[in-house]
Amino acid sequence: MFAGPIIAREVITAPRPARFYVARAAYVGLLFVLMWTVWQSLIGWREIHEFGILARFSGILFQFFVLIQLTLMLFFAPLSAATAVAHEKDRRTFILLLMTDLRDTEIVLGKLVASLLQIGTLLALAAPVFFLCMLLGGIAPGQIFDILGVTAAAGLAGGALGLLVALGRDRTFQSLALTVLLVVLSLAGVEAIGYLFPDLNLFGVPLATALNPYRAVFSVLYKDQGSLQAVARPSLVFMLVATAISAVILLAGVFLLRVWNPGHNEPREQREGETGEEQVGSLVAIEEIAEPVLVGAAASSSMTAAVGANSAGTPEHQARATAEVGEATTGLHVPRRSHRRILKTAGSYRQPWGDWPILWRELMTRAYGTKPLIIKGAYILAFALGVVFYYGNPDVAEDSWRPAKTLIPLAILSLVLVNAQGVTALTSERDTGALDLLLVTELTPKQFIYGKLYGVLYNAKEMVVLPILLTIWFAITGAMSYESAFYVVIDFALLVHFSAMLGLHAAITYTNSRTAVANSLGTIFFLMVGILVCACLILLSDREFGRQLLSFLIFIGAGSVALFGSLGARNPSRAIALVSLLTPFWSFYCVISLLNGDILAAFLFSVGIYGFACLAMLVPAVSDFDIALGRTNAIQG
Repeated sequence: MFAGPIIAREVITAPRPARFYVARAAYVGLLFVLMWTVWQSLIGWREIHEFGILARFSGILFQFFVLIQLTLMLFFAPLSAATAVAHEKDRRTFILLLMTDLRDTEIVLGKLVASLLQIGTLLALAAPVFFLCMLLGGIAPGQIFDILGVTAAAGLAGGALGLLVALGRDRTFQSLALTVLLVVLSLAGVEAIGYLFPDLNLFGVPLATALNPYRAVFSVLYKDQGSLQAVARPSLVFMLVATAISAVILLAGVFLLRVWNPGHNEPREQREGETGEEQVGSLVAIEEIAEPVLVGAAASSSMTAAVGANSAGTPEHQARATAEVGEATTGLHVPRRSHRRILKTAGSYRQPWGDWPILWRELMTRAYGTKPLIIKGAYILAFALGVVFYYGNPDVAEDSWRPAKTLIPLAILSLVLVNAQGVTALTSERDTGALDLLLVTELTPKQFIYGKLYGVLYNAKEMVVLPILLTIWFAITGAMSYESAFYVVIDFALLVHFSAMLGLHAAITYTNSRTAVANSLGTIFFLMVGILVCACLILLSDREFGRQLLSFLIFIGAGSVALFGSLGARNPSRAIALVSLLTPFWSFYCVISLLNGDILAAFLFSVGIYGFACLAMLVPAVSDFDIALGRTNAIQG
């Protein structure tokens, strides 16, 4: 095929699974359900004969469709491209791809197109629904084509960015987290440049509009781009700029492909010039946990004797200890030079905590390497931009919703990153084969699950602590009451646990890493977006949604079905079914309570629902851990 073997394979194999057709039907069905919900919110059961009312409804509905689709594109396109490469690296198959006679251009472009194929299909399927809005009036065909072009260009730029990040990172969590943060920082940076330099133009279009897809679509929605036939209109300028940026990013990926790879993602081939602890990192930590079982009693005694001799401090004892340690290996290839450096710097092998070896590994070793510091720095920068947004508005004292407008985006970003850390904490070990080592040890399910859960929260502590500190600061400065701040802190802490547990649940349920990541991140993202859409619809109906309750129930019921499909389709249980059924409805009640000022009711219901949801995933993970990960089958032969 002229497009290359990677694209050809994806085109042939992608439509085979049933989920390909289910996703397409579900997406279009969701748009129609949203259409009916907006109709009921604005008009209800009244008979309408005025064309002006239909045109107003069409404009509002079209705006909902555009913003939701653009948000989905900016979230899933970069993550899909990043996951496509990161999954290959974790499974050690990306290096095999580099060993073929494929050109670098075919690899980079093939991976990008293959990862965006499903997303592009969904975008094309949404076009007929958009044209239905045109039939109601108020929408011109040129606006629809401009919107689709802006959305496609934004997805292409985001996918290229995610692909470039994944090519340069070694681990899945680094790729996903850094991709999300770069997308957020890009949008925030463009807004900051537009605010600081409002006179900067590109082809006669303000720079912020030419680089921000949301501003570009708003210029189309409000017809603020002169004549639709004009060449230098904001939407067209954005499409050209986004395409040019995508081309530059892809060229960088082509030229740096062989520079970054192979070797960076292969822990068994250590590089010169690194310290011993950084070289073996996660591998040595796993050896220290699994060593008594894997090497047997004799090897364990030899290891203990070697460490004891090394503790004496003489050069002869250290040399003998190094040699004996090199012989008592677990079977994974770690160069003798690495052992020597560890013994020289540390003096002996570190002893894991007796009852919680997994938690010790997560907290006391560099199990995720040193590069997550870049992710934490990027999050701190995004947090700082959120604080600047809060204090940069001179009317901050007059807007009672400004604390919520600052905290909600930061909280959603934190939950997405914690969820990504949770799901990749297990999928990465499964793909690299480290999970097989842990399964043959005497670790209990409680030690493994709780160790992973709180290890995830510890490694993402900046994403947890900073929003809590900002909430406390708002309470101290009087921006919100102490009661509201208390409720926000408790709810956020509970949602963080829920997000981390959701990631572990998805990783246990789905053996394929890409499927696990997609289900986990998709669930937390759609849950947050669904809550915000419900809140917007309630505000749009002036809180008089009693007559539209049926449409809301259908919309929320669709969310319940989708939630059960993600959480319990593979491992159904009564608790998961109850969580899937009640979570969207109770979340809807919490939104209503908040808008009506009943904060205590919203707090109690949110704690009850998400606490029960967390337990519904945690208890089976601990009790059925052996069966879920195949340890029981392996023992029984």
